[in-house]
Amino acid sequence: MTTIEDIYKDMDEIISQIEGEDASQEVDAEYKIYDKNTKLLLGSENIDSYLNIYDEICKDNIAILECFDFDNAQDLQNYISEQEISFDSLKIETANASREALKFLIYEAEDEEY
Repeated sequence: MTTIEDIYKDMDEIISQIEGEDASQEVDAEYKIYDKNTKLLLGSENIDSYLNIYDEICKDNIAILECFDFDNAQDLQNYISEQEISFDSLKIETANASREALKFLIYEAEDEEY
């Protein structure tokens, strides 16, 4: 099973492969808010606190990590309940969403450079 640590190792590898100094700086600057939101979510004590944080992130509409492709806390909560998603699985999905955001930012930054 994939762990959060595995995902972060993969993210380090992805970052090391960014082509171009400008792209690297742009990704670094833009990813900071995603990283902050990821750390807030991963630091939550339980699903309720996680959903409260997720709700605030969605309301701010800045660097939303779309866990399980939901961009609002209510739909995410319904899905978690229906699918009986564990808190650990939710955290792994959070790290996956953060990795996907990173990949997208890199794609955009490298595309602008060429």
